[in-house]
Amino acid sequence: MNQKSSSPLNSPEAAALFRDPTALRGLMQSQEARQLIALLQQQGDLNAAAKEAKKGNVSQLQNMLSAVSQSSQGGQVLSQLEQRLGK
Repeated sequence: MNQKSSSPLNSPEAAALFRDPTALRGLMQSQEARQLIALLQQQGDLNAAAKEAKKGNVSQLQNMLSAVSQSSQGGQVLSQLEQRLGK
């Protein structure tokens, strides 16, 4: 996963997903999303990181995601999510 400006969250596919609540709900309920959340929770307080990200401070969440992406399981889960997004 590339951490530069090519973030999957900034993609046209993600923008379309955010405009479609049903599709977004389906993605969030997917096995891959649940696995990613579990992996992120192993890195620290995901709720606190999400609250900080909501305020504009994404560094804690980025660090957690970076750590997850460096593991073989995390990398696999992220790849599966990207495939769901059509990347």
